[in-house]
Amino acid sequence: MKKPERIFLYSMLAILFFYVFLVDGNVESQVAIQEEIRARSVIIVNDEGQEVIKLSTGIDNNGGVTIYKDGNPVAILGADKDGGTMVVFNKDGNPLVGMSNSKYGGAINIINKDGIPVVMVTAGEYGGWMSVCNKDGIPVAMMTGRVEGNGGVMVGNKDGKMIDSLP
Repeated sequence: MKKPERIFLYSMLAILFFYVFLVDGNVESQVAIQEEIRARSVIIVNDEGQEVIKLSTGIDNNGGVTIYKDGNPVAILGADKDGGTMVVFNKDGNPLVGMSNSKYGGAINIINKDGIPVVMVTAGEYGGWMSVCNKDGIPVAMMTGRVEGNGGVMVGNKDGKMIDSLP
């Protein structure tokens, strides 16, 4: 074997030895793990460059997460002065469900495809409160807790005027 061939062979063996015995087979495991990342926002995009998830601060400097589908928001989770808020949108970007804080606790609003609230459920001063609205968003049926601890049911006409109640 000629001298240049021996140098080449010994060099390759040294590199192979170094790689097999001295370098961890999982090179990624040697990358330092960041304990903390600080940013005002983090945006995750799909292969086309469209936003699919955005972590950011809101107008009151509280945290928020927005999830997008085809460039439209489909869910927002955020914090406000009273706690957490969540809104779910349809594919066209219209809100369909909202959960938030009320004066006495949680609140849920269900909205039809035209943006009109049709069901509202909240925690009230004397217990739970639920309102069902007609297609125009006018409350026509309500259930609530009453001062004495009993339940109450109220029914209204299409204009929202109460026509009967129990008890």
